[in-house]
Amino acid sequence: MAVTVITGDGREITGCVHHSARQLASLQGSRLHPMAALMPWVVDIYCRAAALTPFPWEVGL
Repeated sequence: MAVTVITGDGREITGCVHHSARQLASLQGSRLHPMAALMPWVVDIYCRAAALTPFPWEVGL
C-alpha cells in the first residue's frame, strides 16, 4: 500500500503507509495527494501521523 505525499514546496514523495505518516508528522505544510482520498488506508495514515512525534531521530526517540 503506497500513497503520495506533497511537501510544502510541492515535491511529491511516494511511500508506504508508515513512511507517509512520518512525512505528514514531520514536514510542515505537507499533505496527501488529492487522489489518495480514494484509497481506504488514508484514514490510517492521518491517524498515525497525529500520534507520531515530528523528527524523532533528532530528539533521540
